[in-house]
Amino acid sequence: MKFKYFFIAVLTFLCFNDILAQSKSLIIGADANYNLPLGTLSERLKGAFGGIVYAGKEVSDSWTWTGKLEYFKLTKVNKDKRFKTIEAEIGGEISSYTFPLPNLKMDLTVAGLLAEAKYNLLKTEIFTTDVNIGFGFYFWEHFRSSYFDSLKVDTSGSGNFVLVEELKVPSLRQKDWSGGINLGLDFNILLFDPLWLNLSGNYKLIIGELWPTLELNLENVSGLQFIDFRAGIRLNL
Repeated sequence: MKFKYFFIAVLTFLCFNDILAQSKSLIIGADANYNLPLGTLSERLKGAFGGIVYAGKEVSDSWTWTGKLEYFKLTKVNKDKRFKTIEAEIGGEISSYTFPLPNLKMDLTVAGLLAEAKYNLLKTEIFTTDVNIGFGFYFWEHFRSSYFDSLKVDTSGSGNFVLVEELKVPSLRQKDWSGGINLGLDFNILLFDPLWLNLSGNYKLIIGELWPTLELNLENVSGLQFIDFRAGIRLNL
């Protein structure tokens, strides 16, 4: 499976290199980006900053192709969504109890190599707007810490705690290569020739899966989705 990804990546690079050989002006740039998780992933982790570097060339008045390297790491657990709910029978009655999981740690590290096509919608001497369409491959690694705790409730309010469940959950680590795509808009403002300010918003999907841990109320994540906000500079040479 990994050989297949490597073969496709090499083929993509060769096609991209052939496009550059026919191209016009050179573009190089760097962006800081903020990756905001969407869907089920947002119930595990909060957003984080990352970085992108890229280079490419115009192939026509409407199209620009770039190759980009991207890296980011999510480390902040969404504690507002991380809790354990238990139904237990105490004193002949079944009740539902909710426990926070303050010691749970998780992170997601992502590095990607992608080709991105930019289609020009508007172009003046000092401002341009482009549609981004990107595709490529990501290496990602997800870690969830072990969790051991005794969950007790005070059913009478007198300080007499009753044990309702013992959590004994080993740690989990996943890593893999996955395909990815992004779609969004670029806004470029000329600061002074040849330096441009770049602002961008994109939807990003990494076609990977995070396994569930039902003991900690962690559902399966199918598709790592993000809104990717970028700001940076680029040189049109």
